[in-house]
Amino acid sequence: MHDVLPALRVDIQLSVHTEDGEQFLVLSDPFGIADGPIMVHVEMLDLLQACDGETTFDDLAVASSVAPDGAEMMRVRAFVQQLSTLGYLEDDGFVARQTVIEAEWDARSERPPVCAGTSYPEDADEAGEFFTSVLGLPSGQSPDYDRTTAFPRAVLVPHIDYRVAPHVYAPGLLPLRDHPAELVIAVGTSHYWSDDAFILTSKDYQTPFGTAQTDKVMVSLLAQTLPNVATTDVAHRPEHSLELHITALKHLWAGKSFRVVPILVTPAACASPEILDQAVQALRSAIDASGVQAVWCISGDLAHVGRKFGDAQAAEHLIDTVRDADARLLTHLERADAQGYDAELAASDHQFRVCGYAPTMVALHALKPGRGDVTAYDIWHEAETASAVSFASVVFSD
Repeated sequence: MHDVLPALRVDIQLSVHTEDGEQFLVLSDPFGIADGPIMVHVEMLDLLQACDGETTFDDLAVASSVAPDGAEMMRVRAFVQQLSTLGYLEDDGFVARQTVIEAEWDARSERPPVCAGTSYPEDADEAGEFFTSVLGLPSGQSPDYDRTTAFPRAVLVPHIDYRVAPHVYAPGLLPLRDHPAELVIAVGTSHYWSDDAFILTSKDYQTPFGTAQTDKVMVSLLAQTLPNVATTDVAHRPEHSLELHITALKHLWAGKSFRVVPILVTPAACASPEILDQAVQALRSAIDASGVQAVWCISGDLAHVGRKFGDAQAAEHLIDTVRDADARLLTHLERADAQGYDAELAASDHQFRVCGYAPTMVALHALKPGRGDVTAYDIWHEAETASAVSFASVVFSD
């Protein structure tokens, strides 16, 4: 038999789980098309790697020194069939599942939260207590809050899990507490979609504090004027980078009427000066046409290093280098120097995987602020995976 093992879907996420001294692989689908998550023994890694759309079952039998029609290969076939049934492989079964799920998604007018119940509580009262502990009371409910500086034009805030680093959020978001803006341009890293430069959605964002209304008129305009824009908004379904900030603003701006323009950005937005310039002009024109005051909320972390992210070295051996590289980047952001920020990352060939690169570049070029104030910086070290993520909050003003 010369049939080929179907390819494991490239968007399936793998993580390592240790239980009773044994290691397991956890497979999960951020788009929710496959059942699961599921957990398999780490010894199955070689088989998962063989699911590449090119290796045949006969190839696998020869490499494993077993009979192609023996019991071992029958178990392999059963395992592969189970992966297919559950929706983890690129085959006809997945396409059928995808069609149903995406049709259900397209029919929705609101985007349900994916982080509620994990990164922050799902219950409204519990969520209120949680965000108060992170950000303080909403606007109008904090008599001791004294504004001594002008309102910012933009903030760069991480999207690291609230549970990991709640202390970095307040320094980035509190300057927006009493901001008069009626429109939020929410630009964030796209973690699950890289086929296009920009991914828009007209869906409103559900939060424990009510629905954040999307500016559908502006989204429609940008869909016609932004370059390399996606024709589907399915990337917003699993994405946390905008949800964390929009939910925080619904708490911070309790009772305030505002609209959001949710835009996921990929590195393709910075692939050429022409694409970036066209995007900047489209965004400026759309904001001017809105006739209301806008503030930008940029969602992005800094470095991603260690074995979880493909480095041969454990993160603990890279952290000092990361701190130095981050310090240089943040110096450029303090100057609101988009060209210097871009050149710094290009010089290192983006070796530290700064995931906030694209949305930050778009915002800085569109706004051209005068300065940036770094209000928080930290590194989360995940010892279990020998990995680390760094992040900062920066407030941009004239």
